[in-house]
Amino acid sequence: MAYISLLALFLTVTNLVPVSAVGFVPIVLCSWRFFGRRYPAFIAPLTAFTLLLVVSTLHYDPRSFTEFDFYRRDGNFFISYAPIFAGCLYTHRWDLSKVLRTFFVFAVIINLPPYAYYVLETGLLSIFRHPDDSFGSYFIARNAAGGFFAMLFCLGVACYLQKRSNLLLVLLASNALMLFSTYSRGSLLGAIAIFPYLYFGRKRWILATLIAGLLTGSIAMAIYHTDPTVDYMSYAFSIHNQDAKVANLDIRYEWLWPRALAYFEQSPIVGLGFGSFDDHIGSVVSYFHLLGVPSDLIIEHSDSHAHNSYLNFLAELGIVGLALMLNFFWKLIDWSKQGAAVAALIGGGQNFAAYRFVEISSICLLVMAATEHRLVSPSNVLILTLVISLLLASRSVNAITSEQRPQESSGRAHS
Repeated sequence: MAYISLLALFLTVTNLVPVSAVGFVPIVLCSWRFFGRRYPAFIAPLTAFTLLLVVSTLHYDPRSFTEFDFYRRDGNFFISYAPIFAGCLYTHRWDLSKVLRTFFVFAVIINLPPYAYYVLETGLLSIFRHPDDSFGSYFIARNAAGGFFAMLFCLGVACYLQKRSNLLLVLLASNALMLFSTYSRGSLLGAIAIFPYLYFGRKRWILATLIAGLLTGSIAMAIYHTDPTVDYMSYAFSIHNQDAKVANLDIRYEWLWPRALAYFEQSPIVGLGFGSFDDHIGSVVSYFHLLGVPSDLIIEHSDSHAHNSYLNFLAELGIVGLALMLNFFWKLIDWSKQGAAVAALIGGGQNFAAYRFVEISSICLLVMAATEHRLVSPSNVLILTLVISLLLASRSVNAITSEQRPQESSGRAHS
């Protein structure tokens, strides 16, 4: 089973061949192993969030579960996060620091030939003259490529923090150039954000301030650009600009974000329904302005989202859904931070890079989520969830961690 997750991890370098989604297979083959085990704290909010999605979909459009396009677009959360649950069902004793270092070297090297061809054909700075001439490598969408290279950059930093080498520096520089050439500004911002987080000591108040700032900024921008004369539930928006990047931003600020806010206002507790943002909703019955029930639906499974994960969750799943997802990342980052500390002090460095990657890539992902629908996108998330899966299945350091925590608790009690 561990080899399935490892195969999926190495295939995250592309979405042209979606075999990277096979990380869910252990759930199908060994689901009975869920019972009688202890799990980290972040599994509880993730499970609750998954159940909310299932209930919301069954209420909004149960037929979605039988449609392939649902899992490919609106419901890609199930593809992206299934590996985490799968990691509860198998075991291995690999040193994930070595595994991930090998993967990082592989992922950068396999992208060097297409990147060299891209630079020779278009030039390194051509994106400033022609934004459409960006680097996509083995991905269809440029934002997908940008998100992947940003997460890969976090992995390179994590590997370098454990074992410094000139080879890793060269590969990190190459990775950074590839990320730059995707011209995905949200991805660049996410990758840059990990450095102040590391510099200021990875404190919890920094994480809390970051999340609060991202949420406040997203909602404030949506409110600022909301036009009270526009019915965002039915108005067809279009914009034309010769600069594709400027047009893309205008669509987000002037249409998608205010539309998400309008959805949220209709049903602030649990949203209008999972996958509803890109659908045509004829009418909404409101109960006390807290719960909205949509009707007269035309369902579409498309790539049209709010281009902001926080606003998209508020629109489709309300405060409950967003709170559960943020609680998941809050506890995940704490778990990985503690895991890295134990691996460095007691585990001899085994799995250190994996834990550190989960921590800093989660920061990167949270920042990117304010610019795109990143928190559920397989090209962005699978590399993270597959590493979490392998960490959950690791028996060497996990055993040490579980033994260490009771000792720490005992020490606090005696003090």
